[in-house]
Amino acid sequence: MDPATARNIAHYSHLAQRDRFDEPVIEHVERVAAAVPDQARAVAFLHDVLEHSGTPVEELRLNGLTPMEHAALELLTRSPSESFEVYTLRIAHAPGAEGDLARSVKLADLEDHMAHEEVPFGAPPYRWARRHIAVARERLIKRGEAA
Repeated sequence: MDPATARNIAHYSHLAQRDRFDEPVIEHVERVAAAVPDQARAVAFLHDVLEHSGTPVEELRLNGLTPMEHAALELLTRSPSESFEVYTLRIAHAPGAEGDLARSVKLADLEDHMAHEEVPFGAPPYRWARRHIAVARERLIKRGEAA
């Protein structure tokens, strides 16, 4: 998907939403998208759309979402019944290009959350997640299984 299209979808999908830091969600999304390589930008703009908005995946496909981008977004979308730890490990150990893409976006996402001076009580263990995803990514790179 073209990153400009993904950005537009993110803006109308997260209109007026606020995050646990009481900031507009779209500001977080913009920072995450700015922190990833060009080839990950569209997925970065969309990384919270399926989990936190009513925008259906069919709409994303109609706007150019590729099968690999869709697979990465599925990895980045936590189900209500899934613990944060299981979700993190699913991303950390996901195979293929979609796993590489999801790890790239999730690391930028976690870095943005951790950049806040104070993390609100009850927030997920961001540092734990970053460590597990980064270590898994390095192992995959060393084995030649990741970019």
